[in-house]
Amino acid sequence: MLHGELIIKVITVLGTAAFALSAVLAALDKKVDIFTVIVLGTITAVGGGTIRDCILDSPVFWSMDISYIVIAVVASIAGFFFFPLIQLKKINKLYLYIDALAIAMFAVQGTDKAWSLGFGLPVAPVILGTITAVGGGIVRDVLLQRPSLLLTKELYAIPVALGCLSYSLVLSLAPQYSSSGALFSAGLIVFMRHLSIQKQVIVPNWAIINRGK
Repeated sequence: MLHGELIIKVITVLGTAAFALSAVLAALDKKVDIFTVIVLGTITAVGGGTIRDCILDSPVFWSMDISYIVIAVVASIAGFFFFPLIQLKKINKLYLYIDALAIAMFAVQGTDKAWSLGFGLPVAPVILGTITAVGGGIVRDVLLQRPSLLLTKELYAIPVALGCLSYSLVLSLAPQYSSSGALFSAGLIVFMRHLSIQKQVIVPNWAIINRGK
């Protein structure tokens, strides 16, 4: 069990840093100052988890462990100085992959937290894992006034939901393999996002609302 808790802790740290970095990448063309970047990165990093904890009526995770705020701030500062050195044509793809890593990490972490609290089993952990994963990105995109990936044809919410579902199944049917299940579920999300980013795999037309003319 301790091993599983360590895996989730590492996943949470990686997700926090990745979401902060995704916010910095998204803000590169806005010519914002370092203080704005820190605020944007921090809000993005903790946004989804904060929404989840409010729904769970649980202490907000970063209020119990301020190190997550520190991680977000450090990642934001590092991104502010490093990312401008990268060629512009590589920025968008890098942003998409870092975002993919972030949503994968937080999808698993959010599902695990809801499950450990016994909240609305077995369906609610899937929903809250999805909210945790996409919440920070939505906040980031709203603040930057940019289209959200959630509202595009890219595979975005579907990989997250499938990842949360697969991890919930592991927790339900084979909890002794929770660590392996967490890594598999996160990997599944990243792989499906890779297919969308690199291979242009998109949501099929039949699954998209098509308003008649």
